[in-house]
Amino acid sequence: MMLVKKAVRKLEKRPAEAPKTSMDMVFTFAEAIRFGYADILGKWNLLDLPRAILYGIMEKGKKTVAIECKERDDCVQLTDPELLKELYELKKCLTRTMLFSDRRFRSFLFAAGFVKEDVLLRKRRARILKPAFTVIRDKESKCLFVFIRGTRSIKDTLTDVIGAPVSFNHFICSDGELKRNNVVSGHGHRGMVAAARWIKKHCTPKLLDELRQYPDFQVKIVGHSLGGGTAAILTYMLREIKQFASCTCVTFGSGM
Repeated sequence: MMLVKKAVRKLEKRPAEAPKTSMDMVFTFAEAIRFGYADILGKWNLLDLPRAILYGIMEKGKKTVAIECKERDDCVQLTDPELLKELYELKKCLTRTMLFSDRRFRSFLFAAGFVKEDVLLRKRRARILKPAFTVIRDKESKCLFVFIRGTRSIKDTLTDVIGAPVSFNHFICSDGELKRNNVVSGHGHRGMVAAARWIKKHCTPKLLDELRQYPDFQVKIVGHSLGGGTAAILTYMLREIKQFASCTCVTFGSGM
């Protein structure tokens, strides 16, 4: 029993980083199993999940936003041009995120209105704590997009499962300077924190190169589900870099 507790403490002290060696991979699997059993399966009734899925499938009378609005008398149609423009941009981000998650990459580019030359960096195969992502230049909106894919494979699921809370500090960049005494402390999903650090390491050099060529471009991080939670954490990390202090984030169904 003492050996088990010692092993658990050792796992919890490991930094939230993507595995670099085979031994790191072994520890990552161990962490997934430990958290999955001790913090999830050990507390939930095993029948709860299939019951929830069955309820979702069999539920009748599901309502859409349009149906709900027709039945209510307190809904107001939006007419403000600026607000409609903002909603349109959010819808475009959602559509592109869905296309990136569900379609083959060439189909995604075509449907989203991009060409091959717009792709600056692409990691198409997800691995444990290393979700698929792509960096795209959009000259029309003057944006550099980082799209992070949601859960789609067993390896993505393992990243989801490594959900033990890990300490996460965000240093605020103010007036172009990083304020070490101005820090927001909290906790984050271990798998997503590790994934965000891995993506940051790979995309930062490419984003900096592009901003040197296109200084008026904005950086926008977009993701869904696993990619949404990772995108939110990645945005905090990038904002600690002077050139990315104003980068923004759009997520859909993100888990933190």
